[in-house]
Amino acid sequence: MRKRERDMKSGSHEEILALDIKALLESQKSSDADETSADAAEETLPEQGSQVDVEVVELSSTGDGLAQLKGSKQVYVVPFSVPGDIVKVKAYRHMQEGYTIADFISIVKPSPLRDDSRINCKYFATCSGCQFQMLDYAEQLRLKRRIVEKAYRNFSELPPELIPTIQDTIGSPLQYGYRTKLTPHFDGPSGWSRGRNPFTSRPPIGYMPKGSRKTIDIEDCPIGTDAVRVGMKKERERMETEFNKYTRGSTILLRESTRRVAKDAPAPEPPYRRMPWWSSQTLIPTTRRA
Repeated sequence: MRKRERDMKSGSHEEILALDIKALLESQKSSDADETSADAAEETLPEQGSQVDVEVVELSSTGDGLAQLKGSKQVYVVPFSVPGDIVKVKAYRHMQEGYTIADFISIVKPSPLRDDSRINCKYFATCSGCQFQMLDYAEQLRLKRRIVEKAYRNFSELPPELIPTIQDTIGSPLQYGYRTKLTPHFDGPSGWSRGRNPFTSRPPIGYMPKGSRKTIDIEDCPIGTDAVRVGMKKERERMETEFNKYTRGSTILLRESTRRVAKDAPAPEPPYRRMPWWSSQTLIPTTRRA
């Protein structure tokens, strides 16, 4: 890496989260009540594993809610929540950086921003892939713009007067069925690092749940286009008989081909390509007549 690249901040998930929490706490210092609270003796945090009700104050750039107990400065990081939600959480781990990782349990009182009827995936709040489905689409676009604004402020190393104005996020005409690429994967069998113990049955194929590294079985992903959803189904069917060929985990790259062809031309053959040993790829052809 060039020296300039080495000197730039990493922008890791943890760093982004810590910066957002720091900004939240600094914004609260303007309140006299908060100042008094900050000067008080160090508060007693709930025991790890205990359940508490917290109110979500804002969303971080990681998509997690930042929540607090009433009268407390401690920040709880809560997935699948939105500002204004009062949620029941389990305190999972108190971090040395001054915040608590929490597991989402249930909604005690929903935010006016929340409408769960917008959620069109049964794996939402389990799968870690999507986080904003309960929000109005215009609000989702506003949040994405804010994420870019914070990224420039925190990581561009530009003076404030040179940071460009971020324009509104351009929305998609589709909120579901738009994504032309999906990458489901499966974990390796027990002992895979030693090249032994092939699968004895088809492994779970899908995505990782929030807060875990173990893949869960997901048979369909509604944000994908019809073509890649068909491809996902076919790859799962293929793995029913070919699972014993694998001794390691793998990623299945499903990508829709959007090449245009003339109306009277025959449908093109699918340009299948194999990925390196740790992955497999299926290109799903579609007919887009010019």
